Amino acid sequence: MPAALTELPTRSQVMARMDSARSGDGPNDLGVLLVVNLDRFSLVNEGLGHDAGDRFLLYAAQQINGATRDNDIVARLGADEFLILCEGVGARSGRIIAERIVTAFQKSVTLGGHELRITVSVGITTVNRDMTPLDAVRQALSATQRAKTNGRNQAAHFDSTGSIQAMHWHDLERALSVALERDQFVLHFQPISCIRDGSLHGVEARVRWNRPDHGLIPPDVFIPVAEESGFIHELGVWVLNEALRQLSSWKASRSVPPGFYVSVNLSPAQITDSSLVATIKGAVAAHGITPAELTLEMTETALIADEALMVATVDALAAAGISLSIDDFGTGYSSLARLRHLPAKQLKVDRSFVAGLTTDKRDAALVAAVIGLAHEFGMTCVAEGVETAEQFDHLRRLGCDFAQGYLLGRPMPAAALEETWDLATAS
Repeated sequence: MPAALTELPTRSQVMARMDSARSGDGPNDLGVLLVVNLDRFSLVNEGLGHDAGDRFLLYAAQQINGATRDNDIVARLGADEFLILCEGVGARSGRIIAERIVTAFQKSVTLGGHELRITVSVGITTVNRDMTPLDAVRQALSATQRAKTNGRNQAAHFDSTGSIQAMHWHDLERALSVALERDQFVLHFQPISCIRDGSLHGVEARVRWNRPDHGLIPPDVFIPVAEESGFIHELGVWVLNEALRQLSSWKASRSVPPGFYVSVNLSPAQITDSSLVATIKGAVAAHGITPAELTLEMTETALIADEALMVATVDALAAAGISLSIDDFGTGYSSLARLRHLPAKQLKVDRSFVAGLTTDKRDAALVAAVIGLAHEFGMTCVAEGVETAEQFDHLRRLGCDFAQGYLLGRPMPAAALEETWDLATAS
């Protein structure tokens, strides 16, 4: 039984309690049901082992009990989910309890020598006499999925839209499970150019899902689903090998200049995978490229389950000669603290700052600060989302090293990108 570890009541006990309340006397509204899901809990089990996962589950149960009322029933719902029945309260009070639970998980905790910060997504639904206990649980689960879809680390109420979103999520998950074996993924490449002379410096590889009857689906739609399902590991290996295969082909045909590199994005789940370093080293060797010709991008906005493990992984990659780039810099939390300990060679200025570069003094100051910080740390700086000549010129004056954006080229298939190179050579 899932409750054995935490010694909490089971789902069936909570549902029996709701069933009993339905048959008694009293108001139509019986209370509020919450489902608490541990965000990216798989990172703990996969990166640190199930013993660490069990320790965190016990800690999570304590945090939830501390954030709820004495008469609330807290139960274990599944591997990474808890169920809470709050009797005699309305939606507003249920929201207050849910937000207390979210707040309880904001600080990191050290368990077994590992510093962990796992946030939670909480689903809220009002329970009444017309609902079966199973319907109430389904609605709370749907609301939890809505909270995760909205960005995690928050609470959300059930509504019909949330139910539709949950169905869409599960549809994506089912279709993703066979997409790789059916060869439905493609890579597009976006140029990264030197601001000083406009020369081509490298490309960023971006995966697209060519789903039958749906067309090309961008990564922000399916990557969160891949992360939650664990499929991101298999997909990440495919992206890495396909990007390196294409780079090897360009090098063999002398289509790219010396020092040209390909940049590949890493998910937080991949970073905590103990086999990642060996996988990347093997791919680099298999495709006959040098480690310096591969750059790995990770976002500082991603919440890493164990920062010490993440640092050890990127240290090992840096020791192998592979470059690390911090993407979307300035949009996450504890940026400078993390930057001190990472052997990064590149910072990428988030496109949201570049968009206001020529119109907003604060954005301009932020971009200048990031460029200066990168250079002080001995790194290069890439500005993302460059769409106008005015932005490009401003970046040149600020001393930014490289630029990426629609002004210089959209993400496109390798063959289409090669045609732009031919046109540039012809002109």
